[in-house]
Amino acid sequence: MEKRNLKRPILKSLEKLELSGITFIRDYVQFLFDGSVFNAYTFPQIRIDKKVINSTDIGYCDTLRSLINKKILFAKEDKQKEKIVIRFENDVELMISLKLEDRSSAEAAMLQLETDGEWNVW
Repeated sequence: MEKRNLKRPILKSLEKLELSGITFIRDYVQFLFDGSVFNAYTFPQIRIDKKVINSTDIGYCDTLRSLINKKILFAKEDKQKEKIVIRFENDVELMISLKLEDRSSAEAAMLQLETDGEWNVW
């Protein structure tokens, strides 16, 4: 797979976008941002204050759904901690592990931007 040299990290393109929908598909979650799509093949952990909610915890889906209509403050890849971090305006964070041992498939996540067709797979 060939990656283009972007002027800025592709995850930064999500900043200030509003989450418009979430689709739960068998073994992954799809986040919709008015045309741009972020697939998390490794289920994200959700951090609210100091509490971390995992996909097996009661209330996980409801907590994800509560992010609909919230804007993203920042999105970045933390290479040192091997994860993607997406923080919403209500200070809730999604953390997607990029570690091989946490993956259920070859990819952990994929982002496809509607604006210019840029995409990336982690």
